[in-house]
Amino acid sequence: MLLVVAVVIAALGPIAHNLISLPLSPLAPETVGPVLVYAGLLGWSLRSRLGSASRWSLAVWALLNVVGGGIVSALPLPFLPFVPDQNLGHHLAHVIYSVAQLPLLAILVGPKSSWATVRGPS
Repeated sequence: MLLVVAVVIAALGPIAHNLISLPLSPLAPETVGPVLVYAGLLGWSLRSRLGSASRWSLAVWALLNVVGGGIVSALPLPFLPFVPDQNLGHHLAHVIYSVAQLPLLAILVGPKSSWATVRGPS
């Protein structure tokens, strides 16, 4: 159950960013796509009883969202195909985006003892 809650929180990160910073519908592919990836990886994790590959896939996806979605895409870097807004509201949306990933990452890459909480009794 803890894993499901952490994935829901993580998925709310890109949703919050897109609703705060971008003129996108909640049903836009840029919003729905990441949520579908979270849902698919969560389903795989639950079906595989949190096997190593599914765990690491969820962790990598969350880390990509922190680095790519939360940090890099907020910076005015020359290789980006867009120029992100450089205002407090937009940066706050990126902080929300990144911070929303942290509970999931803490569960997935934290101490092994936390897996007992996520998996339940063996």
